[in-house]
Amino acid sequence: MNVKKLILAAAIGAGLNTALAADIKPSDSIAAVVDNEVITQRQVAQAVADARRDLPKGEKINDEDLRRQVLAQMINQSLIVQAGKRRNIRASEAEIDAVIAANPSLKNASKAVRRSIADNIIMEKVRQQAVMQNSRVSESEIDHFIAQAEQQGVALPEGEPMRQYRAQHILLKADNDNAAAAAESSIRKIHTQARSGADFSSLAQQYSQDVSAGNGGDLGWFADGMMVAQFEDAVHKLKPGQISAPVRTEFGWHIIKLNEVRDAGTPEERRRNSVRQYLSQQKAQQATTDLLRDLHNSAFVDVR
Repeated sequence: MNVKKLILAAAIGAGLNTALAADIKPSDSIAAVVDNEVITQRQVAQAVADARRDLPKGEKINDEDLRRQVLAQMINQSLIVQAGKRRNIRASEAEIDAVIAANPSLKNASKAVRRSIADNIIMEKVRQQAVMQNSRVSESEIDHFIAQAEQQGVALPEGEPMRQYRAQHILLKADNDNAAAAAESSIRKIHTQARSGADFSSLAQQYSQDVSAGNGGDLGWFADGMMVAQFEDAVHKLKPGQISAPVRTEFGWHIIKLNEVRDAGTPEERRRNSVRQYLSQQKAQQATTDLLRDLHNSAFVDVR
């Protein structure tokens, strides 16, 4: 793990290690003001201590640089969480409980730690939303990348065989709890039609609010790691031809029809899949960078 990734993890996870970072005391001095929130010197000190403790053996960074980078990550976290709350993105009690259940050390989590967990969940939902909206890779983009590599004499890796899925979905968007309740009611009615034999492509064209609606909800081929966790979990439970129960993600409510499953085994498939993964990762990184740039451009940030 490189230093920047470690710092990000430490800054984001500081609230999970101690309830101290979630409570602001009147005596705390301010390290930064980020729109409607403040970051205290005590919070920064705790996050820096966590980052310093978790540095890999032999990894060196001076105190000033470590503090500067940790504070920058804490500011980014605050901006993303506040943006999520403005968009009515929430973390449910069930989602918080799931995080606690997966981390035995958090078994007796205080209210402050639960708030920190909720913020981390909101932040990840906002980030995933940005990534999912901007990281799809078209076949033409893959063709262009391969053609450029060939022109430049760059050898592309064959890539590893990878389980891939071809599916359709119907999405009803839900940006807040009230919208989610209405979307759930509607998606269950659509699900009943689909399970009763109605043509899935026609239902997608009629009802889906995703950009794939015009193609009958067809998402093309995708591999693990390209969709949000709830969506992938639902796909993994299906056999080709089956339709999922309604699934909620941060984008809204979905029903999914799995059409085909394959292992990309030919040299050409492996190569294209390797390029697709690379381009998707590049787009995901750029989506996160663009998200933070836009948030910084529209925010008030004062580092003391």
